[in-house]
Amino acid sequence: MASTAASSSKFGGAADLEDLEDEVVPAKRARPEGAEQAAAGAASAEVATGGGPPRDEIIDGAPRLAAHITSASKFNKVAAMAFALLEAGRVTHENAPAFFTVLQAGLLEPRRLRDKLYRVAYRKLYAAAISRASLFSASAQQELKRWQLLVLTQIDLHTDDSFQFNKAAKQVREKLEELPCIYPALEPAGVTHLPPSERRAWADVLFECLDAAMSHHKHAWARPTCDTLIKAAIDRRQNWVEEQQSELQLWNATCKGQRIQRQQEHLNSRAKTGSEPTAFERAEEHWRNSDIATAKRGESSVGGGGLDGWCAKQALN
Repeated sequence: MASTAASSSKFGGAADLEDLEDEVVPAKRARPEGAEQAAAGAASAEVATGGGPPRDEIIDGAPRLAAHITSASKFNKVAAMAFALLEAGRVTHENAPAFFTVLQAGLLEPRRLRDKLYRVAYRKLYAAAISRASLFSASAQQELKRWQLLVLTQIDLHTDDSFQFNKAAKQVREKLEELPCIYPALEPAGVTHLPPSERRAWADVLFECLDAAMSHHKHAWARPTCDTLIKAAIDRRQNWVEEQQSELQLWNATCKGQRIQRQQEHLNSRAKTGSEPTAFERAEEHWRNSDIATAKRGESSVGGGGLDGWCAKQALN
């Protein structure tokens, strides 16, 4: 590793921290020139470190990287620098905590990654960090698992490829099912819930993914998948704060309205073409128009169908 006496801001050739500083304070680039002056600078640095080994560049540079990565105009450059550090193997167990603060700062504006201008940089940096999770502490590894969904899966949701969209949505659905339902009867069989201490953080991540998915609800190919996601979230709405629950209810109303409209359009289309109704449609119409009567022994009957027929009617309505 190069000594900080020579350059405390060179990160694998990806960029120079001094270049970033130039955008704010150009005067900081003024450096002494000539071998004699460089030697004097090296001697000063040696005194500052007590003649010992050079300081860790990542630990020293992390605060500046974290400050710059929050800027939209500098994000891509800083992300490239951070990615280069990971690829070069310069992030170690010793400096990983400092490097992690850079990753955290990059997500202070989490919806920035939805902008196609930043998606590639976000994917490269956070995929590289997630693939090296063992470098980080146990608590940081838990955060990286959430970032897998928040960053990588959410970016996959921003597509016009229905296969990719459905694949990403499936990952969101699977994690949704780890949150408890509002009514136990709605729980899928054999489900394992997240520990209570982790649910709040995961709920926030899932909400961001739901919001990203619903941005595609305007497309016919995305609507059925969005409907499924929002239904799963509504069944678990108690896991979100009041403001988020209100948004979930709005999304649910949108999905229901669009579903009713699609059904009506389908019926109108069948009426125009004179197509015969399917067996299911005939059965649905039968139960919808049947009367409920009480038999001698207190059993319910629906047009002679008994209790099972009545239950079927309720399911269809």
